[in-house]
Amino acid sequence: RVSRGRAVNGVCSHSGRCEVDARAVDVSWLDIRVGVITAAEAHPESDKLYIETIDLGEPAGPRQVLSGLAQYLPIEAVRGARVVVLCNLGAKKLGGVESQGMVLCAKSEAGLGFVTPPDAAPVGERVCFEGFPGEPESNPKRIQKKKAWETCMPDLATDAEGVACYRGVPFATAAGKCTAAIKSAPIS
Repeated sequence: RVSRGRAVNGVCSHSGRCEVDARAVDVSWLDIRVGVITAAEAHPESDKLYIETIDLGEPAGPRQVLSGLAQYLPIEAVRGARVVVLCNLGAKKLGGVESQGMVLCAKSEAGLGFVTPPDAAPVGERVCFEGFPGEPESNPKRIQKKKAWETCMPDLATDAEGVACYRGVPFATAAGKCTAAIKSAPIS
């Protein structure tokens, strides 16, 4: 739909015409990538948080990500772990320290476990979902405004085999499906 004047939920073109963004919010909005935790330490002011350094294959270098894993996993299990990371939420302070992403985990009464990519998946590869094409939203403010994470999160879960899925569609890399040790559990 095109209208004259200011954009309403859309983007203005150079001609001054505004195109309304009709793309529905789904998992394709999320930039989920393969990473490896190269370092981890306890947060100095929180007994629940770890401060992790995660290599996502970005030219700018590794990201600092804070995760509430301390009550579930020993720090030795975190260091060196291959993980998938939600990268386009925008920086946020947790316990006064900036976090630049979110490590995705499956959690149930049985415990908590990382969503892990296949061993052959290269660091930095984007996780894709068959039937949900499109590039991830690059503007963290739009992710927040459209509540993309909040919209998608209820549909993220592991299946009975431990395969991480969105609405039953596996998290996929060129090397195969992402999995978690915690089966039939929500992912966040």
